[in-house]
Amino acid sequence: MGIFGALTTAVTGMRAQAFALENISGNIANSQTTAFKRIDTSFEDMIPETDPRQQLAGNVSAASSATNTVQGGIQTAAVSTFMAINGQGFFVVQKPENFVDNRPSFSGVDLYSRRGDFQVDQNGYLVNGAGYYLIGIPVDATTGNLAGSVPQILQFQNGFLPAQATTVIDYRANLASYPLTTDRNATIPGSELLNQANFSANPVNGAPAAAKILGNGATISPDAAAVLTGAQSLLALSSAGGTLSINGTPIAIGAGANAAAALLAINGATGTTGVTATLDASNRLVLTSADADTNIAVGSGSTLSLLAELGLSVGTTNATNLLTQSKASAGQTLTFTVGANPTLTVTFGTGAGQVSTMAELNTALAGLVGGIASADPTNGNITVTAGNSTDTIAVGGDATASNFGIRTSIALPSNGTVIANDVGTFINESIAGGAITAYDTSGSAVNIQLRWAKIDSVLLGSGHTDTWNLFYQTNSTATGTQAAWKNAGTDYTFGANGQLTPAITSSTLSNVTVNGVALGDIQVAHNTGGITQFADSNGNVQVNMLQQNGFPAGSLQSVAVSDKGRVVGTYSNGRTIDLAEITLANFSGANNLRRIDGGAFEATAESGTPTYNAPGKIVGSSLEGSNTDIADEFTKLIVTQQAYSANTKVITTSNQMVQDLLNMLR
Repeated sequence: MGIFGALTTAVTGMRAQAFALENISGNIANSQTTAFKRIDTSFEDMIPETDPRQQLAGNVSAASSATNTVQGGIQTAAVSTFMAINGQGFFVVQKPENFVDNRPSFSGVDLYSRRGDFQVDQNGYLVNGAGYYLIGIPVDATTGNLAGSVPQILQFQNGFLPAQATTVIDYRANLASYPLTTDRNATIPGSELLNQANFSANPVNGAPAAAKILGNGATISPDAAAVLTGAQSLLALSSAGGTLSINGTPIAIGAGANAAAALLAINGATGTTGVTATLDASNRLVLTSADADTNIAVGSGSTLSLLAELGLSVGTTNATNLLTQSKASAGQTLTFTVGANPTLTVTFGTGAGQVSTMAELNTALAGLVGGIASADPTNGNITVTAGNSTDTIAVGGDATASNFGIRTSIALPSNGTVIANDVGTFINESIAGGAITAYDTSGSAVNIQLRWAKIDSVLLGSGHTDTWNLFYQTNSTATGTQAAWKNAGTDYTFGANGQLTPAITSSTLSNVTVNGVALGDIQVAHNTGGITQFADSNGNVQVNMLQQNGFPAGSLQSVAVSDKGRVVGTYSNGRTIDLAEITLANFSGANNLRRIDGGAFEATAESGTPTYNAPGKIVGSSLEGSNTDIADEFTKLIVTQQAYSANTKVITTSNQMVQDLLNMLR
C-alpha cells in the first residue's frame, strides 16, 4: 500500500471519528430529551486480503450502536397522565396521517416509544410531546375487567358514568352484650331487651304472637256449631243435657251428666278415634285430638261450656270470655255480631283493606255497631264490650275460614314492622347501628338508618339465648299506623364466645323501600366473623365497616395513570374508575429497531415482531429521562478529537514523505 495507502487509511480514520463526533453531538444535544436513547459508535477494521506476513492494520469504518434497552433515569412529574417504564417494554403508539375537522385519522401502523409525556387533548386522546397517540385496551367500568384483547387508540370523552344501584352493603360490627337501652335496669334480667308486649304490632322476627279476643257484659256464643281445631280443648258440663260431635259423629251426653259421666260416654263412643277424653285436677273434661285437623263440634243449643282457657261460654253469661289462636291465615275472616245489630267482618292479610297489624284491627273494630271494640297494645288483646248484658256477642268466620265455626284462636299476620305510634318505644328499646347512603337504579340517594334490638338473653335462664334482630328505617315521616322501621328478618344468635351460632355471612333485605324510593333486594354481607357480641362498657354498637357498592351518575372530570398500568378516570360523583389498561410491547432484538422522529421506533426484520405484556412496570406521574451521560460523552469527545487530530498528523506526515520523494527526483 505504501505512502498512498497510509493516506487513504488516515482519511477513513478521519471519516470514522467525524461519524463518532456526530453521534456524540446528537447525544449531548438530546441529553434533556424525554426517554432519549443515546447512539454509541462502534469501529470496525477493514483488512485487505494479503499474505499473513504482509497484513496491514487496514482501514476503519464506523457504525451506530443503539442503546434502546438501556434504562434512563426516572423522575417524578406533576402531571398525572405522565408515565415512565421501569424495565423492558415500549408504549404502543400511532402517528396521525392527517387531520379532518381537527380530528386525527390513522393509518393503523403501530409504532413504539419510551416517551411517556402523554396528556389528554381536546378530543380526549392521550398524546405525547412528539405527537404520538397512545394505544391500550379499554376496561369495563362495571366489572373492572378488560373489554377485549385487541389494543386500540385510547380516547376518553367527557361522558357520564351511569348510576349503579346498591345491591350489596358490607357491614361489620360488634354488638354490646349488654346494650344501653333506655329501659335497662341492672337488677331486672331482660330489662335491656325489646319487649314485644309494648308494641301495637309485633316487630320481632318469627311467628306472630297470638292476639286475644275478650268479651265483657254479655255472652260470647258461636254462630251455628262451634268447631274446635287444635291439639287440646277444655270443656265444662252443666247439669242440662247437650250434644257433642267429633269428626261429625255425635256423642250423646244425658241430662244430669257430669264430667266423669261425659268421660265414660266419650271414651266409649264410636267415631272418636284420635280423640282422648280425660279429667284435669279441677274435674274439667279435657279433649285431646291427635292433630290440629280433628274437628270437635259443640252444638249451639247445648249447655256444654268452654272454660277460661278457651273462653267460650254456651248458654250462660260470662263476664270475661277469652278466645285465642296461634295464627290467622291470609284471606280468612273474623265476624263480630253484637245483639241484633249488623255484623262486622274483618279480613286478614296484607292487601288493600285487609288487616295485618293490631292497629289496623283496632281501626276496623271502631266501626262495630252496638258495642265498643279496642286493641290493647300492652298484651295484644282485643276487647269487645256489649251495650247491655242481654246482648249476644257472636264471634265466628265464614266458609273461607276452613272449618272454623268459632275461631278458637286468632292472631294478626306479623310483617316485622315498627309502626309510627311505636317509634318512641322502639328507639328506647334498641341501639343505633349506623347509617349509610344507598342509591336506586336512577342514582337517587337514600339514607338507610340501621338499629339493633336484643330480643332474648341467656341470662333469663334455660331455653334462652342471646338473640338480636336488625332493623332499617323505611319511612322517616311515618305517622299513626304507617310502618316506620322494618325487621331484616334474620335472628342473630350468639354463643358464649361472642360469635354467631350458627354463623351468618350475609342476609338479604327483600324489596327494600326507603322514604318511597324502591331499592329492590339488598344483600347485607358480613363475611365470616363480621358480626360479634363482646362486652362493651358503652353499651353501643361499634361499627367496623359500613360501605355499599352503589353510586349516582357522574361526568368525567380528569384522568390519571396508576402504577398498575391503568388509566384511571375521576368522575364528578367521586368515583374513581379504571378506564383502560396500557399495552406494553417487547422485542427480542430491541436494539435493532429503526429510529424515527420523536423518540419512536419501527419494527424491523432484525428486531422481530412485538410481543405484548412486557415485564416492565409503568410508573405514574413520572418520566424517563435521556440515558445520555454528559461526562461520558465529554470523555468520548476528547478521545474522538485526539483521534481525529492524530489522523490528520498521519496525512501531514504522508504528505511530507511524498514531498521528500518528489524532491529526491529533482
